[in-house]
Amino acid sequence: MGWLRTKWRSFRRQLNTFGVDQELKDQAIAASVQRVFWTAPVLSLGNFLVALSFWLRNVPHGGRELLWRNLISGVNFTVSVISMLIWLAAWRIKGSGSSARKRALFVYGVACYVLAAGLAISLIDQLAMASIAAFLLSATMVGTLYYLHPHHALLLFGLAYFAFNRGLVLVGGHPGSVILSNQVNGLIAAALGYALSLLNWLHFRQTTLQQRTIEEQQRKLRVLAYLDSLTGLPNRRFLDERIDREAALVREGQSQAALLMCDIDRFKLVNDTHGHLAGDDLLRELAALLEKNIPAESVLVRLGGEEFVILAPGVPLGEAVRLAERLRELVEGHSFTLGGSEVRITLSIGVAALTGAEGVRDYYNRADRALYQAKELGRNRVVAAP
Repeated sequence: MGWLRTKWRSFRRQLNTFGVDQELKDQAIAASVQRVFWTAPVLSLGNFLVALSFWLRNVPHGGRELLWRNLISGVNFTVSVISMLIWLAAWRIKGSGSSARKRALFVYGVACYVLAAGLAISLIDQLAMASIAAFLLSATMVGTLYYLHPHHALLLFGLAYFAFNRGLVLVGGHPGSVILSNQVNGLIAAALGYALSLLNWLHFRQTTLQQRTIEEQQRKLRVLAYLDSLTGLPNRRFLDERIDREAALVREGQSQAALLMCDIDRFKLVNDTHGHLAGDDLLRELAALLEKNIPAESVLVRLGGEEFVILAPGVPLGEAVRLAERLRELVEGHSFTLGGSEVRITLSIGVAALTGAEGVRDYYNRADRALYQAKELGRNRVVAAP
């Protein structure tokens, strides 16, 4: 009993791996609709050629063979017409306007139709031969062409076999041993179809999840490419692109903008006194303080070392200078805690307006020259570039 319980728990765990989120289910259905769209015309042509070939043959004199010929021709022609209608429906339903529920009903309806067509042709074949090739073929097609959830596929193939099994008994026409053999072969056909469906689903699931992982990793890499690892702020690469966009708006007369370049005064003394790790803590705390006190549309960037840059869209030079003064006073009056000790720092800030007539490097250079002048004038001050 212990071995049986262990095997049952293992089987339950395997079933749980089939669990997927709604997004993956929707992707599977969408992919199946595409497959219906591309395969339905081929199936329609194939069934039409089969129906035509039977009609072109010599007409049997009568009896079961004539009935078999007429039924096979009629069913294949009907399947051909329905397949073309399915193709037209797939053409419409694969558009973005269709709901996921509508697509799912369509795909499972098509799977039921394919199995029913194969089942009908195999039962008609019992009038002239003991063949179940059509049922085997339809089970194989459903198992390989469409992405069906394993739980739903198990129910679908189970019902298909039950109908096939009962149909063989009702049609009769063969000795009991032949009917029994076909029932066994039908079970194998249904099991094969389900096995193919299961493998098809697992492959789709694995491929989709791997693609998701790759896309998520790429997204994270793109984010990291624009972030400063120490403070979590955007970096120079991000700022370059934003300045380009803002400068274009300024050039077109749609906006004004300014660049504030901030530098911590005598930051080396902080590192020498409290250590580089404490210096990193101060940079993170300063980044949070500045980010909290700049306008919502402004962008704070760590340029490198102890330098921070603020891009202020929609802000003329005079207002940018007043913003810089507020930030300078805020930092001067703020007490930073480093390893239990209170530390005070000051900022020197250079301000430059975006004119729209220069490149990114020119804006950096003008703001940097203003910052250098603030340092030369004694630090802890704001200087605007001419």
